[in-house]
Amino acid sequence: CAAEPADKVSARYGFVPTIDVVEEVRSRGLVPVFAGQTLSRNQDNRPFAKHLIRFRPQYAPTVVGQTVPEVVLMNSHDGSSGFKLWLGLFRMVCCNGLIISDSVLGQVSVAHRSNAAQIVGDRSVGFMGQIDHIEDRVRRFMNRVLSPHEQTGLAETAAQIRWGNDRPAGLRHTDLLLNRRLEDAGNSLWAVLNRIQENVIKGGVNLNRPNRQSSTRVLRSVSDDARVNDQLWRAADALIEA
Repeated sequence: CAAEPADKVSARYGFVPTIDVVEEVRSRGLVPVFAGQTLSRNQDNRPFAKHLIRFRPQYAPTVVGQTVPEVVLMNSHDGSSGFKLWLGLFRMVCCNGLIISDSVLGQVSVAHRSNAAQIVGDRSVGFMGQIDHIEDRVRRFMNRVLSPHEQTGLAETAAQIRWGNDRPAGLRHTDLLLNRRLEDAGNSLWAVLNRIQENVIKGGVNLNRPNRQSSTRVLRSVSDDARVNDQLWRAADALIEA
């Protein structure tokens, strides 16, 4: 955790150490369970690059099945990002960390200022108060059965979100629908979303290339991870009303 901001930020930048925010959120009964950081190509910027921390209630309630709620925090100390918060879901069966789109709960962004830690702590507790609403949403995902056409459409959307115009050669978007375990089989929106999310984030999807074995790469950028998760949830959510 950086003890000071990057040299390139302006004198008006209000430095708030991430560790101060972590301790504030921890004092509210939310325990950090995962931390990751973007590996900047510029070695001098690495200590200040975007980083992501997932928090879970000390006595985490199960939302649906083996899924528990989390608060996801992203920050940087190079001026590229303030504090950003999402409500997340963690599936124990596959160690998948989903992020619920800010279109559902509203985006929470907190600037670097003296009371940032308190604001993040307050909003984190507020997120935990939305669990019943999110559980209802997940059940609607579970009850919504997708047609084959809808499944391939969601997979194509996911490929566009993840890679845009830089889609790997030999990628068949339908391969994003392949399940890695029996628990993810089925045609419900919840099952299909989780299969696609794991495949686009964790990589390992075989590419159809002649005379060459290769597969998609894991997504390592924490900001891209959050972006893809947010937009993928948004795309799935639109199918509830379809």
